[in-house]
Amino acid sequence: MAHYHLFLACLFLVLLVSPSLASQCNSGDLKALLNIKQSLGNPSILSSWVPSTSCCTWTHLQCDRAGRVNSLTIRDSNLAATIPSSVTDLTALISLAFIDLPGLTGPIPASIFTIKTLQQLTILRTSVSAFSGPIPDSICQQSQLDTLDLSSNKLTGSIPVTLTKLPKLRFLDLSHNQLTGSIPSGLVHGNFAFLILSHNLLTGRIPLDYGSANIDSINLSHNRLIGDASFLFGAQKPTTEIYLAWNRLEFDISNVVFPKGLTDLDLSHNQISGRVPASIRDLAKVHKLDLSYNKLCGQIPSGGVNTHLSVAAFGHNKCLCGAPLSPCHKN
Repeated sequence: MAHYHLFLACLFLVLLVSPSLASQCNSGDLKALLNIKQSLGNPSILSSWVPSTSCCTWTHLQCDRAGRVNSLTIRDSNLAATIPSSVTDLTALISLAFIDLPGLTGPIPASIFTIKTLQQLTILRTSVSAFSGPIPDSICQQSQLDTLDLSSNKLTGSIPVTLTKLPKLRFLDLSHNQLTGSIPSGLVHGNFAFLILSHNLLTGRIPLDYGSANIDSINLSHNRLIGDASFLFGAQKPTTEIYLAWNRLEFDISNVVFPKGLTDLDLSHNQISGRVPASIRDLAKVHKLDLSYNKLCGQIPSGGVNTHLSVAAFGHNKCLCGAPLSPCHKN
């Protein structure tokens, strides 16, 4: 998932790093921050949040040149609370993040997404916490949202179709939750897009429109998806990472042509049949490949990247043979 982390790092640098040059922060932001601190139980990580100093000098946040708080990140704390409603009073926020807070519980407040609040919000991350309940339908009102990371929580229900109405959404991570139902079409847009829905309880087929989308990384592994996924492949597609392991996908892979820039491919633990396609030899950039635990048969194409692959990449199939597995029997 190297591209995943590189994308986030670049996005934060471009959008969030603003010099905190203002001597005093906005009075409305100051009031909101003190309310947030109180709602979170005055945790020690917010000890610098005292009204006698400019809030633009406080930890866990950044201000723009006008003294408005445009980034708030609270992480790695043993606090026990829910998301404070006062965050919606920080109307200049570009980035809001609550990360690695196992004591942060309750639903994600729908008020965060109302049309009158946080209209500049570009990045929202509430990950590795204990949020429960559904993803609010009102999220569609955040028209500037580029990055949405709700991973590693206890979210339930289906993926809201309203997410497809976010015109600038390029990075979506809903992994490691308890989401059910099918995957809506058109969740991510534009170039350099990431779609990460792994480790849920999703069912049905992968929408066909993802075959024509400019997706850099797609991870739908550890779900209950069925059907044909061959349309995700193609020599000229920009995709570099495809993770579809631990599903119930069933299609013939024999004539699939893999994207030339593919670095990670995991199709293991499915019901994929046919022969290992010849295009596998041309994956010059691949460093992870796993086709194990399927119904593949025939001789593995020799040469190219296959020279460096291990037995584990092809093991537990129907009747594969040839390096790195046992030699094929000659008739």
